[in-house]
Amino acid sequence: MSESIKLKIYGRNYSVKKDAFSVDPEEVASLVNAKMRELSDAGGINSTADLAILAALNIAHEFLDSKQKDGKINQLDENCVDSMIEALEKGLKT
Repeated sequence: MSESIKLKIYGRNYSVKKDAFSVDPEEVASLVNAKMRELSDAGGINSTADLAILAALNIAHEFLDSKQKDGKINQLDENCVDSMIEALEKGLKT
């Protein structure tokens, strides 16, 4: 049985399976939280769901921009982005 861990993103707690991440899940949560805070501080967005979607879009944009510049995908980066997207999707369903 897979171990569950608690992650806190934007003031909400999420329980996720630790083995669902190929990278440090707390680092993933920290990145998502920071992006949501950055967007919130910029103003104009009140919905947590909207912030989560915009954070996912921004993180995906940064990843794809980096990918294009490097001309290749680093597998670790791809797994990190996949894990972040999965965590956001799970969070939006709760």
